Amino acid sequence: MRYNKQSIKYVSKNFIFLLPFAILPAVLFSLSTDEEAIIRVIKAIFHWNLSSWTFFDLFRAISVLNFGSWRSLVFGIFGILLTVPCVAMMMAWLEKHFRIGKRTFNGLWGKLNDNFISTCGYAILLLVIYEVWALLTSALLFFVSRIGITAVAYSLSGGVFIVMHVVLLYVVGCIYLWLPCMQITGFRAMEALHYSYQLYAPVKGKVLLAQFLLLLFSEALIAACAIYVPNFLVFTLITTVLYLIIIIVYCVRMQIVYFDRDQIERADLARYYHR
Repeated sequence: MRYNKQSIKYVSKNFIFLLPFAILPAVLFSLSTDEEAIIRVIKAIFHWNLSSWTFFDLFRAISVLNFGSWRSLVFGIFGILLTVPCVAMMMAWLEKHFRIGKRTFNGLWGKLNDNFISTCGYAILLLVIYEVWALLTSALLFFVSRIGITAVAYSLSGGVFIVMHVVLLYVVGCIYLWLPCMQITGFRAMEALHYSYQLYAPVKGKVLLAQFLLLLFSEALIAACAIYVPNFLVFTLITTVLYLIIIIVYCVRMQIVYFDRDQIERADLARYYHR
């Protein structure tokens, strides 16, 4: 939880500087979210009617690439494409701030060239991992929802939901520090992967727990918004804020963990944390 607290503290003090990097991807991901599919899935739970779940509804509610409509799919694709340069520049800004303690945007375009390829590869890998996970999770949930005994179906559905989230975060954790390692050390991809996992392994339990709690909290808020805030504009606004926070916190925590584990001195700490 230490890294989560540090990340939240950092974001709260530097949010206005981080906002430009994440706002457009957050809006596009919000527009790609399938509110109707989420509502159907959640209402089936409240009405004790898991048998009404369909695989397509489950997948549409979970997947980033929402196949519910061509508009949602386009928003999702553009959100992913736009995330690459935005995250590349955010990581460059964070590294600069951590190293020299200055919150400026000078030189970010030049750094974009250095970070773009590594960020693109990392984003594609994360997307593939997540979509495969969404496919498997949807299939497993649909399978257990066919069980005729309600108590068994609910118990197994809850178990599948929790276990699959742990699996997702464990797999993502194996490459969690890969991106900053490639960008900061200049190692080749496989060398950076090996070194980043060495840094991550001793703290993987703490990081996994922090990510797990934040992910469940975010999903619960999105589900609550879908059920209790049926207005499209309000739902889009709230989910945009949630996606904005998720993107920023993920990148900030990744950089914080890397600097801490690689024992790189941070020039921003004295100024902003111990004023």
